[in-house]
Amino acid sequence: MSASSPEANTRLAGIDARLYLVTDSAQCREAGRSVADTVREAVGGGVGIVQVRDKDIDDDAFYTLTREVIAAVDSVLVDTNRRVPIVLNDRVAVAQRLLAEGVEVHIHVGQSDTPVEEVRELIGPEPLLGLSAANSTEFAAARESGVVDLVGIGPVYDTTTKTDAPDGIGPDRLGELVGEAGLPAVAIGGISTDRAAELRGRGLLGICVVSAICRAEDPRAAAEELLAEFGDGLAAAAQCPHGPPSPCPSQAP
Repeated sequence: MSASSPEANTRLAGIDARLYLVTDSAQCREAGRSVADTVREAVGGGVGIVQVRDKDIDDDAFYTLTREVIAAVDSVLVDTNRRVPIVLNDRVAVAQRLLAEGVEVHIHVGQSDTPVEEVRELIGPEPLLGLSAANSTEFAAARESGVVDLVGIGPVYDTTTKTDAPDGIGPDRLGELVGEAGLPAVAIGGISTDRAAELRGRGLLGICVVSAICRAEDPRAAAEELLAEFGDGLAAAAQCPHGPPSPCPSQAP
């Protein structure tokens, strides 16, 4: 079993992490939609995790934004058995507020944000905790902390979403880093529909996108296309000829 496979962390059970959306408020506005409207359509198209990210607003506004996103996701999930986690980018205080109100939310932090051990103490044992990591030292620290559920690795390709992002590492180096991570991993950075298939067979739990959905003319269609290209994440030769994500009928027990 790969350390980055869904079975490697039972806390991720029931979550389809193949397509992970990180929101960008400015990109959504430029596309003529609210963040909530974008998320609603994207989840309808198959997005399985939503991370709310906005570095330009205060905690009160971020709380309101998160509530809007939660309502949008809930409206799609009515009468389904899907579980789509809402992840907050760094806003630990907002997460604490929502958790105290009985709302299920999760956290993702970067290397320069609140240390993961402190985050876990503040949010408790139940929420999922993600961490951006990019090298052996950071992976080892994440594993040794014992509190990280998922690592985000990238940027895979050059990206303009984050102005301080380093150059893209490429799919081959990504695969090497996923193997080193020893934790379930998702890839991020410059991932588009045209590139998603290149990330098959890299040991990933899923792919994270920002502009590929937030700037899309049709977020639902964009999500569907990304999932069609990434499939179940296996190398193309290992894909079931009957199409992902269901088990291949010829391989069913």
